Amino acid sequence: MKTTVYGLYLLGLTNLMFAQETPSIGAKLPIGAVELAGVTVKPLNLTYVNAVQDDHTPEQVKALENEAARYNIRESEVFNHDFEAYEVVFEQSNGSIIATYDQKGKIISSLERFKNVALPYHIRNAVYNKYPGWSIARDIYLVTYYVDTPVIEKFYRLQLKNGNKKMLIRCDSSGKLL
Repeated sequence: MKTTVYGLYLLGLTNLMFAQETPSIGAKLPIGAVELAGVTVKPLNLTYVNAVQDDHTPEQVKALENEAARYNIRESEVFNHDFEAYEVVFEQSNGSIIATYDQKGKIISSLERFKNVALPYHIRNAVYNKYPGWSIARDIYLVTYYVDTPVIEKFYRLQLKNGNKKMLIRCDSSGKLL
């Protein structure tokens, strides 16, 4: 019994001997920082992400768009240098993205369709102010992207309901009713 207690006591003391700070070797860099001399890392599809996403893009849409942007067609088993473009479909429970990649892996076009996404606050307010007494029954978020086109189409198709009456309206991503 004495031996067990004495052993636990020594084990406890040795535990206290570990350093409280992480040692730094050479330059004092924070943990996780990596210095690369002369190397610039830039995501291949950053143009796509910047074009289709903004502060009001629903989170589930952003998640699938980010997955499409990170996808590397060159690592796919169907990749062949002889083809000029590849069409890849990304799906989740409430929507999909049909992305077209070139031989280098860059997204050259995409068609996106999502059902019943959480509408941004400014769009809900614009609809409720213009159509008081109506409620939003369903919505569809559509995005069309082409790499050489400066205008990206992003709009919502909304079905409004007021009792037995139904109405379809369109609204762009800034909240302007079309």
